[in-house]
Amino acid sequence: MAPVGRIRHATLQQAAQWYVALQEADCPAALHEQWQRWLAQHSEHQAAWHYVAGVGERFAPLREQAASTGQVLRQARMPGLTRRQGAKALALLGVGSLLGMTGWRVAGQAGWTADIATGVGTRRQVRLDDGSQLWLGPRTAVDTRFDGYARELDLRFGEVLLQASAGDGRPLRISTECGVVQVASGMARLGVQQRQGHTRLNVYQGQASVSTARDRLRQPVLAGQAIDFTATGLAAPTAAQAAGESWTWGMLAADAMPLSELVDTLGRYRHGYLGYAPVIADLTVMGTFPLDDTEQALRLLEAALPVRVRRLTDWWVSVEPA
Repeated sequence: MAPVGRIRHATLQQAAQWYVALQEADCPAALHEQWQRWLAQHSEHQAAWHYVAGVGERFAPLREQAASTGQVLRQARMPGLTRRQGAKALALLGVGSLLGMTGWRVAGQAGWTADIATGVGTRRQVRLDDGSQLWLGPRTAVDTRFDGYARELDLRFGEVLLQASAGDGRPLRISTECGVVQVASGMARLGVQQRQGHTRLNVYQGQASVSTARDRLRQPVLAGQAIDFTATGLAAPTAAQAAGESWTWGMLAADAMPLSELVDTLGRYRHGYLGYAPVIADLTVMGTFPLDDTEQALRLLEAALPVRVRRLTDWWVSVEPA
């Protein structure tokens, strides 16, 4: 399945409208022929169709519930679509875009088979076998492998905060698709976030080191420092961000945070699509935002920056220039 980020929004919307139209029991043969011509026009159409169809198969019950609200019926502009079909298309596309922001794997088997996992808007705290405490943010999946020689955490996707136990001499490592975080012996408190091809490490207590997955670059990270890395590269260490642990209290402490990052974070705490206009992605956000009340967080964002929150439906919300 093609990454949804490579498919234009307009193409996804067309695919969603076609998908809904073809589900009707009385769908005429002529409409099938029109859909087939549209599908053959471009490989992007085919990628969009496969993506939307996959969402439809996996989330049919949720999609039907969303469609029942009947909001934003005027959005369906394809000739022949009923008002009910238009609502379904927007609801479906909202769910699909949400998944695209965080990766298809969140809803797939990778999340279902993890040792520990969370869903949308869910935080979880667990005590590990060595006495360490692990907090999982929303849409997070972690595997644990503890034996007589080492303690291994595999962060498949999402965000965790780890309070490591000091009384265990076995090596403690957190692996992501980008590399490995080696936690130094002794007390340590650190946050690790895996998002779309890059990992962020915040160290609040103790120290750790990072080794990239592909080039094996290595960098120590001390208490009070943070670092971003990919499979092939390391950024320079910066100051640890309060946001890397404030989410465990239900708050997002934004200190010169890009608006894009704040909106992406809020999106993990609500169902449906929450996006932003690219032109405002780099606006700097300061303040504290409640994660368990994303509507209040969006109101605070409107008050703090020259932006407006546009709500097409309960499932489709975007932050745009004021």
